[in-house]
Amino acid sequence: MIHSRKPLMKILLTLSFLLLTLMFAANAYAAAQLEQDAGPYHVILQMNPETPTVNQSGTMTIIVKNKATGQPVTEAKVTMSNPTMMGSNSNDGGNMAGMNMSSSMDNQSGMAMQEQSSMGSMSMEPGSYMMENMTFNQPGQWSQAITISSSLGQSTVNFPITVGKSGPNYVLIGSVAGVVIIAGVIAAVLKRKKY
Repeated sequence: MIHSRKPLMKILLTLSFLLLTLMFAANAYAAAQLEQDAGPYHVILQMNPETPTVNQSGTMTIIVKNKATGQPVTEAKVTMSNPTMMGSNSNDGGNMAGMNMSSSMDNQSGMAMQEQSSMGSMSMEPGSYMMENMTFNQPGQWSQAITISSSLGQSTVNFPITVGKSGPNYVLIGSVAGVVIIAGVIAAVLKRKKY
């Protein structure tokens, strides 16, 4: 009886490690980071999720630092212009047909990104500016221009964003399947223990 429990315990341990690996993979997959210098600024773009898919809500965070000192740039005006699809005709004025955001965009100055430190967000580092609820409704390669204005001056940086076609979330499906399998193994072990 004791020998029959050892294989089940090995299976349970293996499945537990598999589930933990999937969880870490999901966290690693969650956000991507791109960095560029623009004038006096070092700009970091974080997209969550890393590769948004069509009709999937996402968050864009911009972290602005002084390129010379590495210090965060706070109280800057950070705006997003209309994203443009790479390879598209630029005569259409940066058509927003492929992207929806939580609030309206001013065609003259773009959409102002909200500074997180001014909102009292303790989890964000100083110099972080965020745009939530961004949804693309067309797949492809996009270019997102970000304009930064502060006492250091004004500069614009362009970041590439890849929008994928929507499809099944394999990480979520794998995680749920792993939990179900582990629950089944635990139930089997407990049932055998009873007998």
